[in-house]
Amino acid sequence: MAFDEQRLKYLLQLLANNNATKEELSEMVTLLRREDVDQALESVEWERIWDKVQEAMMRQVTPIRKINWLRVAAAAGIIVSIGTSVYFLNLNSNSSNSGNTAKAVPSQKPPDDVPPGGNKAILTLANGQQIILDNAANGVLAQQGASNVVKLDNGQLAYKGTGAKPDEVIYNTLGTPRGGQYRLMLPDGSKVWLNAVSSIRYPTAFTGKERRVEITGEAYFEIVKDASRPFKVSVNSSMEVSVLGTHFNINAYTDEPTIKTTLLEGSVKVKHNEHSVVIKPGEQTQFNGEGTMKVVHDANVDQAVAWRNGLFEFDDADLQSILRQIMRWYDVDVEYQGNIPDRYFTAIISRDKTLTGVLEILKLSDIDYKLEGKKLVVTQ
Repeated sequence: MAFDEQRLKYLLQLLANNNATKEELSEMVTLLRREDVDQALESVEWERIWDKVQEAMMRQVTPIRKINWLRVAAAAGIIVSIGTSVYFLNLNSNSSNSGNTAKAVPSQKPPDDVPPGGNKAILTLANGQQIILDNAANGVLAQQGASNVVKLDNGQLAYKGTGAKPDEVIYNTLGTPRGGQYRLMLPDGSKVWLNAVSSIRYPTAFTGKERRVEITGEAYFEIVKDASRPFKVSVNSSMEVSVLGTHFNINAYTDEPTIKTTLLEGSVKVKHNEHSVVIKPGEQTQFNGEGTMKVVHDANVDQAVAWRNGLFEFDDADLQSILRQIMRWYDVDVEYQGNIPDRYFTAIISRDKTLTGVLEILKLSDIDYKLEGKKLVVTQ
């Protein structure tokens, strides 16, 4: 079916005027997800739409309830939702739509602002030697057993066999600080993305009947299929995830209430003690501190992997959970003055923004803050 450009423009106008029904928003999502949408979006009159969006903000006309089209609408750079009300902002200051871009939010960093995190990690070799990867030159960094440790031109860490047979199994550990993230290619070609304040311990060559690694914090995996050698992830020494070849995300920060395993592709088995469950794509296991595990069948997969795609995605998230993510990515400490505000936020924001750019969502809900060096003081 041919792409209906005029229909999309009409629906975007309804969105800008805050008059779209849930059914019309659902139709807009369907159109925006089509592969041939890019060419149509180039001719959208973003300037006029954005003017109407700003008028709607000034009138504080916000009757639309939160629904699951936020990620797609954010591609147009015009939406943030807080609580059950929707506000509109220009989230993308660098639009690729030539000649018809929405008005950009100024990107200058105030003197007391905090820049976003970046590619930072420390590699600990088998002998305890540590290599700071963000300062290391590209090329071979070390030899570990029968593998060379290589920093690729794209900044990714990789392991390449030397052709020799491994004499013994030796382990390396890759860890990220607050304000850091990093990519790793394991010896079998599987790919791992580490979020801030996370680590992975792994052998420099997979030689046995299984491929096993250990993680803390948060990691996204794309596992190479090998039916003869299942891939197993030990999580915080309390849970195990087993796969053959699949894409999945594990969020296991110790300051979060649950360990979440979210499946995007393939199949995984999540095990705790004698209890195990197999989940399908689109599902998520949640394991709490009391040892209880449940399966969410309609998990928000986009939200689970937003960090890997360079985004913060909050879906009815409370203030404390948002600020925990901010602490990790911007390397700041948070102090609350007075009672913790009872607020819930839904938003999609680029992780490339400076800290004050992200914190604008707090001001929209009458929550104030101030920066004192590396300390973020939140008040109401």
